[in-house]
Amino acid sequence: MRRRTKIVCTLGPAVDSRDKIRQLIEAGMNVARLNCSHGGWEEKKRWIGWVRELSSKVCPVAILVDLQGPKFRVSDIQGGSVDLEQDKVVTVGASGSATVPIHQPEILHALSPGCRLILGDGEIELRITDRLEEDFSAKVVIGGTLMSRKGVTLVGKVFDVPAMTDKDRLDTVEAINAGVDFIALSYVKSANDVRELRRLVDSLNPRVGICAKIEMREGIRDLENILKIVNLVMVARGDMGLQMDIEDVPIMQKRIIHECSIAGTPVITATQMLESMIHNPRPTRAEATDVANAILDGTDAVMLSGETAQGKYPIGCVKTMARIAEKAEAVYDRTRIEDDFQTHLRGGVDHTDAIAHAVCDLAHCLRSGAIVTTSTSGQTPRLVSKFRPRQPILCATWDEYTHRQLAVVWGVETVKISLPASTDDIIRRAIDEFFIEKRLKLGELVIITAGIPAGSPGHTNMIVTQIVK
Repeated sequence: MRRRTKIVCTLGPAVDSRDKIRQLIEAGMNVARLNCSHGGWEEKKRWIGWVRELSSKVCPVAILVDLQGPKFRVSDIQGGSVDLEQDKVVTVGASGSATVPIHQPEILHALSPGCRLILGDGEIELRITDRLEEDFSAKVVIGGTLMSRKGVTLVGKVFDVPAMTDKDRLDTVEAINAGVDFIALSYVKSANDVRELRRLVDSLNPRVGICAKIEMREGIRDLENILKIVNLVMVARGDMGLQMDIEDVPIMQKRIIHECSIAGTPVITATQMLESMIHNPRPTRAEATDVANAILDGTDAVMLSGETAQGKYPIGCVKTMARIAEKAEAVYDRTRIEDDFQTHLRGGVDHTDAIAHAVCDLAHCLRSGAIVTTSTSGQTPRLVSKFRPRQPILCATWDEYTHRQLAVVWGVETVKISLPASTDDIIRRAIDEFFIEKRLKLGELVIITAGIPAGSPGHTNMIVTQIVK
């Protein structure tokens, strides 16, 4: 795999066939995202079955379920949609005659003249002008076609509502029963929000990973604590752009990616990365630059949403993103990562972190063909990945969840082996498997990091150089 950055694809009607899923995988999909805001579990289980069936032995595709969360939405509109013309006055509220029907009491109780309402993904804006007998009157600041069930954001207002809804709990149970690899929680404001999901997941299957979607200032402020609990982070730029001024979003994106990089937690950059390809066969120059810049900032993965779920060119989107990623990776500047490590070195680092850094240094000095790691939990390859070595990171694991979950980590390729009897056994099996899969060549020098005793998590304590024989 020449490309190191991973690609997350949202599944939907545009790829609802076994052949389309196969084409997505062949084009470069590493993680399949299932959005619980749309569709039911019958179709999701069908997609999960196809992904599992079609995944390769090396680099299997991971499955991420994205919970809807406590998102406020427009109610059903008669006819399915309504055109809101700029400068026109409309009504907002829970009455049967409201132009924009909203029934959530949290929103309605917070409305007052002067409030700004953002609808959908930010394409429509209303300003509340007056309180009526049942509803509110509002001026259309930015017009457009509003469809049923689109999102509603009250600018500048954060609601004290639980991070998980009853629907989220039911979806979590369905997801774990279906054998998914990650569950993503929306609107994370603090580490406590994530703990609630962690407790539920642990009671069902503690091997399932937790992804925190960061889209609110509160979540960014508590990111250090959030990173201690989660296995994965998503920079959810869609709602982030509604929760804060749009000019703040790029700065917050860079900050989140940087903090995840320091922690060794994989991070996905999401939303509108190739949005124009929903309708067009080529992206805009700005979109290509956006994808490249996220990769140069250090993101592990980039995500496609509507582009693959409902767009006209889902396979072309993945191929385009893969090409952009390869070009960006070729000019990646590793100086910043080394500077960060030296800064944190003064305060002391974990021994596995130090070994991961040493492995990358040694691979560079000896110009090795690959770095081979062995891992139960995936911690070692994640930490090696954070230093962005030029060599492929090949991980052999005997844990089926680790085998799939590493699909989201930059530069890591995995094979599954049987539980080893000794450290020598694990090294031999790892090299044999990657040689069989043509990831290693005869006579090639590899740097190996493993643990003694074999098979115990958290015991990476050895570095070996070896020629493939």
